[in-house]
Amino acid sequence: MPASQLTDQPIIISMEVDDDDSCESEYRVQIGNQVKYLVIYPGTFDRDTLSLPLGSLPPLPYNEQWTVAHISRNKTSGLLETSTSNRTLAGVKCQWHPNLVDVLELERTKQLTAAAFEALSHSTLPSIPASPATVIAKIARFEWEIPRVERETRAYQLLEGSGLAPRFLGHLHENGRIMGLLLEKVEGRPACAQDLGDCEAAVERLHGLGLLHGDVNRYNFLITAEGVKLIDFERVQENASPGSMSKEVESLRAELVDESGRGGGFMFHDDD
Repeated sequence: MPASQLTDQPIIISMEVDDDDSCESEYRVQIGNQVKYLVIYPGTFDRDTLSLPLGSLPPLPYNEQWTVAHISRNKTSGLLETSTSNRTLAGVKCQWHPNLVDVLELERTKQLTAAAFEALSHSTLPSIPASPATVIAKIARFEWEIPRVERETRAYQLLEGSGLAPRFLGHLHENGRIMGLLLEKVEGRPACAQDLGDCEAAVERLHGLGLLHGDVNRYNFLITAEGVKLIDFERVQENASPGSMSKEVESLRAELVDESGRGGGFMFHDDD
């Protein structure tokens, strides 16, 4: 939703709730055009409340300068306790593309996974046609997901112009901190056993650029009108050994006949 349509009421836009309440539950909260983070310690609320915690929280200074609030329950008094911190959150360091887009300005159209969604192209992207086009956004919802986005951002930098992957359209930021990436949406289908030769050739080209994909399941290949495209570079490795590259190619046949759905949580597809 565009920032202009937002009110000052806090909205949870991401959450990671521990079902057993044995670990911290984390929330990414939007208020206006700012994003703040909540950490609720085990034993603070029951499971149902953890799913919708905003109404049960003590008053929080949402309009003040802080990034993370920690909420717990005093074991002696039973009262809720809150502490806030204005520490700088970790972000993606590999900033190589000229386009920088505020993630809150994207108009979401379809959720793909907890950390990936389709959106309409942002008007400030010069590489996108003026008419709205569907793009793919991938984000780090929380700090511990930053390394995943960092690896993928670096992979797209090294693959720029190779034709092996969807086009990288820009970096996504939140409060100025880079925490995601924007990709073109490529229409295609997952690979199958009949595509083995083409997929092997694509992986060998990737290896020729010094990259090990790290997860060559069938859903990470798109069979498109332009040939094979690789996606999901979250486990990519630079300067991998020749032996690990050979094993990756050798594993392709078994991966392409795997119908278990493993790795199929995020994919581009035709709408027909």
